[in-house]
Amino acid sequence: MNKKHNKILTAILATVIVTGMVANVAQATDTKDKDAKELQLFSQAKISLSEAIKAAEQKTGGKAMEADINDESSTVQFEIEVVKDGKVHNVLVDGKTGNVLKVSLGDESDQGTENEKE
Repeated sequence: MNKKHNKILTAILATVIVTGMVANVAQATDTKDKDAKELQLFSQAKISLSEAIKAAEQKTGGKAMEADINDESSTVQFEIEVVKDGKVHNVLVDGKTGNVLKVSLGDESDQGTENEKE
């Protein structure tokens, strides 16, 4: 009975290890795909990340603390987090024109906007 128990435990352990390896490979592939999309979008930008940050800071009157490419869009957009008066504002800047597309407070980015494109 002990040998049977060991065989079952070995099979379960092997299954857990293989499942973990498959999940890691899938996650690595997702990360690689995300990086490739961000690079492709970034290559389409007509403005620099610095210019996007400057536009976001001017629009909000705050100070940028984080900036990235918006990989959820089909066009190049920069996502800038700006702090003003102790609040985080999410600013979306068009990577081709430098225009501010959207400003929203913190977690409200999917719910509504504070300022729309003028």
